[in-house]
Amino acid sequence: MKAIDGYSPGGDAQAIKRIADACYGGYLQMFDAHGWPERGTNLMTSAPSRIVEEYGSVRAFEAAHPLGDLMFPMAAIKSHPPNVWLTSMYGFAPEDWGLHPFTKEAHLNTFIKETQPGVLCVVYGAMKAPQDMRRKVIGIQQCTHEVRPSKELMSARYWEEKQSDPETARRWNYAVRIARAWRVTPESRMHIEDFAPDVASTGSWRTIGALGTQLSPREALNILELDLQEVDVYGETPIIGSAVGSAKEILAPSKAGPVSQAPFVTKESEGPKHLYLLKLRGDADAFLGEAADGGLIVKAGFSKSPQTRCDDHNRTLPKCAYRWEVLRSGVESGYEPYPSSDHAKAGERAMQDVFCRFPEGRSLGGEFFLIKPELIDEGWQEGNLTAKGYTK
Repeated sequence: MKAIDGYSPGGDAQAIKRIADACYGGYLQMFDAHGWPERGTNLMTSAPSRIVEEYGSVRAFEAAHPLGDLMFPMAAIKSHPPNVWLTSMYGFAPEDWGLHPFTKEAHLNTFIKETQPGVLCVVYGAMKAPQDMRRKVIGIQQCTHEVRPSKELMSARYWEEKQSDPETARRWNYAVRIARAWRVTPESRMHIEDFAPDVASTGSWRTIGALGTQLSPREALNILELDLQEVDVYGETPIIGSAVGSAKEILAPSKAGPVSQAPFVTKESEGPKHLYLLKLRGDADAFLGEAADGGLIVKAGFSKSPQTRCDDHNRTLPKCAYRWEVLRSGVESGYEPYPSSDHAKAGERAMQDVFCRFPEGRSLGGEFFLIKPELIDEGWQEGNLTAKGYTK
């Protein structure tokens, strides 16, 4: 048997199977994702020629599908047993809440022991969620096994709200970091009894809220009946653009390779990052619907190109009196970019902590703040000092 692309005999087939299983959940799903027509016994025999036709070589196919530390979403759904858990929350706001939380450390340890990195956590609305979310599937989050203090994974606003409430101050202080998240469209939200009938029949809602529970194979497949939109996760590299699509499309790696693992999403690649501050130009009182008292509406973040991020935000606005402008950036300040997203995230959080300092500033949610002008330089300096001094 002649080797392909320099592989030893059978090596190309092993590489294809490895990627089909890890990235797509099997050969059939890989063929579906690419629109290749073969089915049944023709899948394995047709795969090499289809891959060479699409990617140029099996080596290029491998390069387009780097197998990182996290299980791919489709593989998590298709694995046996599924690497998919169910949990309940008061809402779904990963842009402010970049964690999967636990109140008891023992529950955190159980979760890590019984799942694999990249586990999908399906979130349904608890009874304290808004009325239209209660007992309905509202989101999916992909969890790492990276244990971090909850404060590091929450926006300053949410952390302050959690700590100021005696009921929640002692809760949710153990957490694993979320890598990605998808919001379920309101039109496709399934009632929890329809989505997870096996779980619902047990009636163990209290356990699900505190620890979570693994879904059965047929329940995990119900994810593919949902329509999803990928959303930002607090502390992670922002998503530049995302659109609604079926879970079958959104959770499958794209043909060009799963850098984003979805055909409708683009993320900045890892690498050097600059901190930035954007300012919203326009009538702040009218925008807020209340008196801004001389405050500025700002966004604190990081990017390879702060000006590009500013332009991206402006493209989402209609033609009107409001525009974002760069208030501070590492580029304009003459700073060298910080070597990684982790450095920049630490600096971003330090800025946000300054901007939540009452009464001079307050959070407007996510990376947005209303601040007095005197906080600008303090926050900017604190953010850059923290990013510069960051060590893992």
